[in-house]
Amino acid sequence: MDRRRELRRGLAATLPFLLSHHTPAERHRCHRLSVGGRTLHLCARCSGIYPGIALGVGVLLLGVGRGAWLPVVAFGPLPALVDWAATTLGERRGSNAVRTATGGLLGVAYGLALPWVLTTWRPALLAIAVGYGALAGVGLWLASE
Repeated sequence: MDRRRELRRGLAATLPFLLSHHTPAERHRCHRLSVGGRTLHLCARCSGIYPGIALGVGVLLLGVGRGAWLPVVAFGPLPALVDWAATTLGERRGSNAVRTATGGLLGVAYGLALPWVLTTWRPALLAIAVGYGALAGVGLWLASE
């Protein structure tokens, strides 16, 4: 009986993070939606990332614009990284419209890169992933200081 109660409490505590991983102090980084009289918070960047991933996978599966894939994968994540760094490490509050748009570019790059790297050996894709991973790691380290 206590386990069920504990499980319900745990689920109730995590429910607000289902659509947004932001704490209440960071809710300005979310779109607010009213559904059935309740307010839902949807992460602005993620609301661009997920449709972008679907678009990127669709482009890859259809084989559209193959010559643009590498530049999109290489430079698509950059605006999201710059915006995240400016709003996390700096004083800038940022804009949800910018977060959603840059998330869309990031998502397209993800949607192209992941299936591409899983089906083709391209060292350039690995180098791009390692480069962005290192930049994000440094940003997270600076943010934790």
